[in-house]
Order: sequence, then structure tokens, then C-alpha cells
Amino acid sequence: MGNILLNMKGITKRFPGVLALDNVDLTLYEGEVLALVGENGAGKSTLLKILSGAYTKDEGVIEYQGKKLSQYTPQEAIDMGISIIYQELDNYQTLTVAENILVNQLPRKFNGRGPIDWPETYRRAESIIKQITDEVDVKAFMNTLSTSQQQLVEIAKAMSHNMKILVMDEPTSALTQVETKRLLKLVRELAAKGIGIIYISHRMDEIFEVSDRIQVMRDGKSITVLKTSETNQDEIINAMVGRELNEMYPHKKMERGKPVLEVEGLSAGKARNISFTLHEGEIVGLFGLMGAGRSDLARALFGDLHVKEGTIKVCGRKVSYHTPAEAIKNNIAYVPGERKNEGLMLIHTVLFNITISIVNRLFKRLKINKKEERAVGDKWIETLNIRTPSADTVIQELSGGNQQKVVIAKWLETNPKILILNEPTRGIDVGAKAEIYNIMEELCEKGIGIIMISSEMQEVISMSDRIIVMCEGRLTGEVAVEEATQENLMRLAVGGI
Repeated sequence: MGNILLNMKGITKRFPGVLALDNVDLTLYEGEVLALVGENGAGKSTLLKILSGAYTKDEGVIEYQGKKLSQYTPQEAIDMGISIIYQELDNYQTLTVAENILVNQLPRKFNGRGPIDWPETYRRAESIIKQITDEVDVKAFMNTLSTSQQQLVEIAKAMSHNMKILVMDEPTSALTQVETKRLLKLVRELAAKGIGIIYISHRMDEIFEVSDRIQVMRDGKSITVLKTSETNQDEIINAMVGRELNEMYPHKKMERGKPVLEVEGLSAGKARNISFTLHEGEIVGLFGLMGAGRSDLARALFGDLHVKEGTIKVCGRKVSYHTPAEAIKNNIAYVPGERKNEGLMLIHTVLFNITISIVNRLFKRLKINKKEERAVGDKWIETLNIRTPSADTVIQELSGGNQQKVVIAKWLETNPKILILNEPTRGIDVGAKAEIYNIMEELCEKGIGIIMISSEMQEVISMSDRIIVMCEGRLTGEVAVEEATQENLMRLAVGGI
């Protein structure tokens, strides 16, 4: 590592009734990848918004390249070489790659007084993006690019401002495994050029692969800073949650009950000729690589995708349905993988999002029974320990883990016998993951059968009773959890035997 690039000392930030940051220090060196980790609400985002110029600190000092910084704006931060790429990418979808890279600095003819010099725009943009990838055409429109390609454009935009510090917030949450590997390689290449990188992720394997040091935050404080080579996952998790987490995965195999779901020869979307059985109190893990057809299978079982052929039995009874409403009547519930787009109405309240699935039941004499609605919401807030100021809080103000618990509450209120969970812990911190796992365990004890789709092999292995693997729409194997290893799951996921 090189010289100290950034030194944030004693940073404190207060909001009405909340001490968001309490005397936090952060040091970043040239050419270093510093992983910043902590549960949602730990203070990471507030600290980074202060670094970006979006928030003003109440106390503390920021030194950048050896000079003390006074108050500055986000644009001034960018001009100084401090760039932040947020999880929700901020770009202009209907403009070209070149326009996005050189936004606010497009070259103009006649010494900057004439129209935009498009040949020079494309030349400059291409010279920047060629430093990180050959796969992106600078004349392409942003809305034609994949998520991973759009992230590369964001990095190129930062490089156009002589980037010295790059902050990446959950950069791989929407990427495939191949794209993730490529991005991590790029992160190390940027660090090798002397750029200081602050890397935020809930994925422990990525953190240990890419970082030099790990800084843990909790409850607005900096808890510890450790060399990556001298620590381990358990130590980091314990520091994040503030308690021993010996039982990250609480699942205990129970005696298998009666079949609640029998699928025979089902074909829908990418899924072809799928057959399996789910029993009471059982978790069946569904594993496969991106595009394997797992979500199509889940949507077909929930009535959201047309079933071309095959039969479905629920509790021994052959059923046929064509809509999610009919699936719900057959005691099937589905928690989608994209909770913000598919599982929640973000501008509405926690209460509204919990009770929307039973709104017909709440109607009495042509209006909603407010007392019953409130009772349902309060019940699930308490039962699932949903941390929210009130049931009337707008859902988008909650952390990812609490949003996920609201989605689960919505479907549990329909009293399902079969619960399909698509990536149930994507984008949430380890403490919230443990809570979701405990909820799943309690549901199993009540006899609910769970199908869990997950791209995290450790999660699948640790929380399943059996694992079925898909590749290119087909079932390539079923593995008892006692025999499951990451190697044999991956072999089946790529079509091996």
C-alpha cells in the first residue's frame, strides 16, 4: 500500500432523535481495497454521503491527499477525484455511453463555444473505457447494455475525472458469477494503478477475495479494522452483529411429513419436463446458474407463467390454475427475487404492503375494516420482529432485511401450505439473514413446505433437506444434503452428472 489518501477522523452526524455516526475514523491508502461492512443501518451510507459531499458532518475532520477539506458539494467531490457508484445505478438511459462518460464535460468545437464535437466525444470516451473493457460500444445507448456493462460505464465516468478514490456500494448484487469474477479482477487492477477503493458488500466470499483490510461498523460506530489475511468470516460476522453467531444456519432436519406438492413433467417458459415432490416441514433447495429456468419454474407453480404441459398436485389433489390468485386459493405463496420491483409497493406503508394480499377479506360493507387491518399488521410486525417506526411508515424507508420480512409477512397471512422463496436473502446483511433463516425454521415446524431458490451454494447446502439442480431448463440431479458439496452442485449446474 502507498501513502495515506484519505483520513476521516472523529466523524459525527446527528439527525433529529438519531445519532447516525458516533466519532468514526476511516483511513484509506493509495492502491488499497478497504472493505466496509456492517448490517443495514450501521452507518455506512451516512459516512459515504459525507465523503461524497451529499451530507455535511457535524463534527470531525476530513483530510484528502494531505489537505484538510472544508464543506464541498457532490460535484466538487467528483472533480477532486472522489467517485461513488451506488447500488442503484445513476445514469442517463436514453443517452449514449459516450454522453454518460463525459456528462457535463462534452467537448465543443471552436474553442468550446460551438456545437458538441461528436468525433472528439467518441474518441475521448473510447480512450477511457478501453482502459477497462473492450466489450462496450461508446455509441450504444445505455438502455441496451447489461447491468454489468452499465457498471463499467460508471467506472469509466469516474475515471474521466482523474479518479483517486472509488467507492462501490454492493456492486455485484445484480451480476452473474462470471460477471462478478470479472468485476473483482477489475477492482484489483484499478488498485494496482494506485486508486484507493472502498468496497461495500454483504457477500463475505467477495470481501475476502478482493480486500486488503476490512472495517466493521455497527450502530453508527467503527468497531474494528482488520487485515483481511489475518481474520476470518466468523470474526467479521461476530463484530458486525455484536453477538456470537455460532448458528448462522439453524436448520435441523425433521421427520418428513406427507407430500404437499407433487410436480410431474411440468414444462413452462425455460423449464422443461420437471418432476419433484415437496413434503410437509421440508426445505427443498433449488440451485442453478443464471438462466437455468429456476424462476420460470417458480412462476409457473404460482400461476404467473403458462404451464405448457405436466401436472401439479397439492396435498394429494390434482389442481389446475392460471393466475396467482388461483394459486393462492390452492395454498401456494411466492416471495419473488426482486422484492423492490415485484414484491413491494415502495411508496405505500408497511401496513398496506402486509395486508394487500388479503384485501378482499378485509372488506366489510364496501369498505376496509381498519381495526382488523391494523391488527393483522401489528401481529406480523411483532411476530417477525420487523423493525419499523410504525405500521404507517413508508416501506422504502426500511432496510432491505426488514423489507424482505414484510414481503414474507404478506404471504404468510394467506395461510399457505407451500411457500416458494426466490433468493430470500439477496442484498441483506448477515444479521437479517440469520433472522430470515429462523423464520424459515419456524415455518417448517408448523408443517409448511418450502422451496428455496438461491444462488449462494453455502446457503442452499446449509438450509435444505434436499437439493434439486437445474441446467438449461432441465433437472440435472437431486442431491441429499448429507452428500452435497459445492463441487458436485456446480458440476450438476453446468450439466454434468
